[in-house]
Amino acid sequence: MKKLAIALALVAGPAFAEPLCEMGGAEPVETLEVAKKKFLDGDFKGFSDYATASMGQAASRALEKPVTQLEGLFPNGFESCQTIVQRSENGGMVQELTTFNVKGLDFPMSLYLLAAPTRGEMKISFLNFNTTLTEVLKSLH
Repeated sequence: MKKLAIALALVAGPAFAEPLCEMGGAEPVETLEVAKKKFLDGDFKGFSDYATASMGQAASRALEKPVTQLEGLFPNGFESCQTIVQRSENGGMVQELTTFNVKGLDFPMSLYLLAAPTRGEMKISFLNFNTTLTEVLKSLH
C-alpha cells in the first residue's frame, strides 16, 4: 500500500491552482500562469527575472527601463486580467495574449508571452507588452 501511495504522489505532482485570468476556454500553462500572476500583482521585477531566466542577460537588461516605467505607472498592479488569445502548436510552443485591466481606466495593458519546451521544460522565449493592443498583436504568429 505504501508503494501505491508513493506512486500516486509522483504521478499527481504538485497541485496546479486555478488560472488567475479569465481563460475563455483556453488551457492554462503553468509557466505562463506564474508570469501572469507576477505581472497582475505588480511584481514587475519578479516578472522580468522569471520571464527572462531562459533568455539571457541581454533580455534582462533590455527590460530594466520598461520595468521601472511599469512600477511607476502601475505600482499596485492591475485589477483583473483575461487571456484573449492562446495558440498551441504541435511541437509544444504556446502563445498567449492577455489583457490586464487598470482600475478606473478604459484601456488595458496587453501582454504577449511565448513559451516553448526547452530541455523538457516550458520556458518563456519571447514577450512583449504595451497599452496599445495592436502593437502587441504584431508579436502573434
